[in-house]
Amino acid sequence: MPNNVVNSTLIKQITKNGKNFALKYATQTETWTRTNLAQSVKDDFSKVIEKADVPANAASATLAEKEHPSQNDSKDHFTTVFEDNEGNHITTKHLYK
Repeated sequence: MPNNVVNSTLIKQITKNGKNFALKYATQTETWTRTNLAQSVKDDFSKVIEKADVPANAASATLAEKEHPSQNDSKDHFTTVFEDNEGNHITTKHLYK
């Protein structure tokens, strides 16, 4: 799992489950800083979120790690942090294309 997300930037707002839902990407965690994210990655992440099942009380999804395999999950995935309206962590999930 990634380090805690410290800062993020809005990619776009969508309607998900009948409510506004924010798509973001991490710009800083406890151990690294990201200054930019390719538009193609933003687009791919947006498509994945639009078809994904998200927690009912989630108000945002933050891309913490770009698509990659990991030791515990060999399939390429986006590491995604879900938060509620108040910015409280709900869960972190691997999402797939």
